[in-house]
Amino acid sequence: MSGGIEWTLAVLAAIAASAAIVAAGLALGRLGVVVGMLGTHAGRCARQFGSGIVGCLGGTVVALLLLPVALARLVVGKPATALDALASSGREARDALLALYSALVVAPLRLVGLGAVLGHVRTRLPAALGEGGGSGGMRTSRADFEGYTVLRELARGGSGARLYVCEPDARTRVRIGLADGFVVIKSFDFDDGTHLAEMLRESRSLDAARKLGLVLDHESSERRFHYVMRFHEGIDLGKFTRRLHEIAGADGLDRERFVLAASLVRDIVATLRDWHAAGLWHKDIKPENAIVLDGRATLVDLGLVTPLASQMTLTTHGTEYFRDPEMVRQALRGARVSDVDAARFDIYGAGAVLHFVLEGTFPAHGVLSGFRKPSPESLRWIARRAMADFDRRYATADEMLRDLDRAIAGGDPAAVRPADLPSMRGGERGDGEVGAEPASATSAGAAVPPPPPDARTLARPRFRVTDWWTGRYEMATIRPLPAAIPAQGRQGLGPVVAVFLAAVATLAIIVALWFWIDRNGGDAGAGAGSSVGSSPGAQPGAEPPASDGSAAD
Repeated sequence: MSGGIEWTLAVLAAIAASAAIVAAGLALGRLGVVVGMLGTHAGRCARQFGSGIVGCLGGTVVALLLLPVALARLVVGKPATALDALASSGREARDALLALYSALVVAPLRLVGLGAVLGHVRTRLPAALGEGGGSGGMRTSRADFEGYTVLRELARGGSGARLYVCEPDARTRVRIGLADGFVVIKSFDFDDGTHLAEMLRESRSLDAARKLGLVLDHESSERRFHYVMRFHEGIDLGKFTRRLHEIAGADGLDRERFVLAASLVRDIVATLRDWHAAGLWHKDIKPENAIVLDGRATLVDLGLVTPLASQMTLTTHGTEYFRDPEMVRQALRGARVSDVDAARFDIYGAGAVLHFVLEGTFPAHGVLSGFRKPSPESLRWIARRAMADFDRRYATADEMLRDLDRAIAGGDPAAVRPADLPSMRGGERGDGEVGAEPASATSAGAAVPPPPPDARTLARPRFRVTDWWTGRYEMATIRPLPAAIPAQGRQGLGPVVAVFLAAVATLAIIVALWFWIDRNGGDAGAGAGSSVGSSPGAQPGAEPPASDGSAAD
């Protein structure tokens, strides 16, 4: 076999073997993902089973404890309260039965993937248990939403609404545009004590919230109104901050943790900027309303969201120590929301949250609250500026955003002085407000706010010069986030397995061709060698004829 054919087959065999190895690795990786998904699915089913058992035991105990309470009230001559206790006992017993059904029926069905059967059973059986009227039946029917499987109920908020963590079915996911994950359904019901004013306040903000992608779906009926939001796993910023400070001890946070904490507040302020641009006022900025996951903070809870152009009178709703005192004064004066710049109330809350992450405790005295733990002066200044008097604080969330960007972009907030912040470049204006930008810095058109950054990308800062003559520049340090979370494409095993089989088949053909050529070439060479130097009729082992041509005797 010639050397050229050998090298050609060797190269082809190496390529086919490499393709087979790569395809096998990809296939194993996909199989690992599938195994992980199966493990996650089994874990969810096990968690649902455990929750059902615990709920069943707890409901049974409470139902039994309420029976002597009802009897005691009946003995002391309070039949009305005794009936209430007896009705509560019945509701708890019914909830215990539903929890047992969830553990023994729903969890096994989900484990084996019988989604259609699960949906039918989930819809029909609770309704059947709730038949016969009474408050218990109403309570069961309220936790039933078409297209959603209720997984658990969250703690009730201040608005009196019920919060349910739900899993949409495949058709509902397509309709609401949610590729993966769970949702939270916030349900208001007249039979559950919800007032009409609360439902109206929430429904007025619904259109603007849907435009921002905060609300995925909503539905209303005669007695109930509910809307659907994305469920964010993680820990709230309050618990996250307390853990940071517990780990740091009395010395306070280090440089990296300061950057992380300030970046989380930066995410909140970026969200506020977008909400304010859409005409919404959150009204309840606090650490517990921000969920931290993978280095990002997501602002949640639409319970008090109000349009900035609302004609309703200001109220004192909100959380103490994170609620702007000026909002309370304006509410007591009877001002309307549209009469004041309500967006600055959110800015105060963001400043209070920044003070909280720096100190590990709430600002009990507002802007006069001191800083006891060591922290960068630039971040302290931003917190004080956000909580300053109404006319002296940041006018917009975008101004606070630029200062936070400047403080954390280089990875060391302590190296940034308050004088280096963008809001300080213009010095003091005539009216005493800090933070005016130079007139030459503004362009003829309206400035486009920068996109919200990814808090995890705090690498080397990059600058873009906007005016070579004056040396003015702007930072572009962090990549923007997508406008919406794209649906993840499902990658199956089919293409990878096809490539693997094709590579193995090609490799087998090359090896077979190699041996075939080698064998045929060896036979041909042996035949040619045996014919050389022999004459017709020569016998094996005979003496060759004499070289001098003489005849033998």
